[in-house]
Amino acid sequence: MKNLMSIVRKAMTVAAFLTISVAADAAEVMYKIVEYNKQTAEFKIAACGTVPRNSRVDFENKFGATTGNRYNQIPRNHEAVLYLEGWQGCKVRSITFSMCSNNKKGQVGVSLNDGGTTLYSLAPVDFASSDWFGEWVSKDLGVYVDVTKQIDAPAITTNDMSIVVAGGKSEGSVYLDAITIEYDEADIALESPLGWQYEMLTKKSTLSAGDEVMIFRNGAAAADLGGMDETNYLDVVSVTSTADVTCPDVLRFTLNKSADQQHWTLTDQFGRQLGATGKQKLAWDEGITEWNIELGYEGATLTPTNEAYGTMRYSTPDNSYARFNLYTSKSLPLPFLYRKCEQKQPELSRSISFAEKEMTVSLDVAHIGLRPTFMPKTTTDKRLHWKSSNESVATVTGGYVTLLSVGETTITATTYDSGVETTMRLVVTEPTAINGATNDAKVHSPRKVLDGNKVVIVTEQECYGTGGWKAGLSH
Repeated sequence: MKNLMSIVRKAMTVAAFLTISVAADAAEVMYKIVEYNKQTAEFKIAACGTVPRNSRVDFENKFGATTGNRYNQIPRNHEAVLYLEGWQGCKVRSITFSMCSNNKKGQVGVSLNDGGTTLYSLAPVDFASSDWFGEWVSKDLGVYVDVTKQIDAPAITTNDMSIVVAGGKSEGSVYLDAITIEYDEADIALESPLGWQYEMLTKKSTLSAGDEVMIFRNGAAAADLGGMDETNYLDVVSVTSTADVTCPDVLRFTLNKSADQQHWTLTDQFGRQLGATGKQKLAWDEGITEWNIELGYEGATLTPTNEAYGTMRYSTPDNSYARFNLYTSKSLPLPFLYRKCEQKQPELSRSISFAEKEMTVSLDVAHIGLRPTFMPKTTTDKRLHWKSSNESVATVTGGYVTLLSVGETTITATTYDSGVETTMRLVVTEPTAINGATNDAKVHSPRKVLDGNKVVIVTEQECYGTGGWKAGLSH
């Protein structure tokens, strides 16, 4: 049975490779769910690739919003959703899910939605079914495998695209690490999803036509969340670092000279000009849209050409929202202007390595999980190509190694971004009464392996033949 499943997975891998080759001209972005911030109740997402310009992404998983053993868990009767805005005109070709499951349980389904219209749907089935990986991949092995779904759907027409990953009705869970989207972008402008570095402008700085600036004070940047047509002020969003600004809500104003070359206009990324219709009354494309700007060490003085309207200042009123607006009072702080400088570049992997260069495993261990270490640790794209030199002995997908027969093979992991690689010699021995794995290193960390319906841990003593396995909890 294991050999049959290996053949099936190998065929799926070849098919996926052929699909990737045919779709080489498509755009691609990977969203990796990095961590959950309990204070803000938000997930941090690391992206690499290209995305539609001015698009945004958000992720929600109410049940799996924890760290540790339940991280990004999707149990039965629950779902996780990747929300995407600004994808109009894009046609999704495929979606790849990096996932694992419980030891012997876990169902998963998926849908791609364009507003209220479902473009693709697969009802929840076992993760070990042929619709998904074809085998259980225990989360206790610490690896995720990729499953690609080919999508035959029309281009996105609304501003609200979503990918829903749903658990089934049966007991068990799946665990989601990343979602990769391959898509046709037609004539849509693309950009990198990485953050931008901004520099603070002071009295010694010089403004130029074409500069992109954000209005900023005390960790808050100007935004328009509630609709300035209703509120008459600019909202604020938190920006933790001006050296890595990623929030799509931050307004980026392009500076241009007025017709008489004496004043400035400020046009945001959506083509709206910042204007003023009176005191504490900002507006889009209305009133006075020409501004005087004077840079200083205490902030920037932004005043509409009708100075009676006041000066742009930062306010945090009691029992209300922080904001930027026009005030005649001089007690409120001025904002600073920060100029958009350069975009962060992907950090490429310089090297990867396994903890051991050689490992000996008994055939009845059945599966092991391999995870190489990246240098630097902040590598942007940590995806890997995996290869086994002798697939009659063992196959490997996403670091998930399936042992098939006695013999030797070399497991190779190669990075997507820079092509650096590392190898491990894997020796598979005859089944023993006590499952075991050894290697030739002198110092050994406990290693999790799968034994039937149990996760077992090999200890340092076992590696030297003086101890036994510590049995884990049954699942």
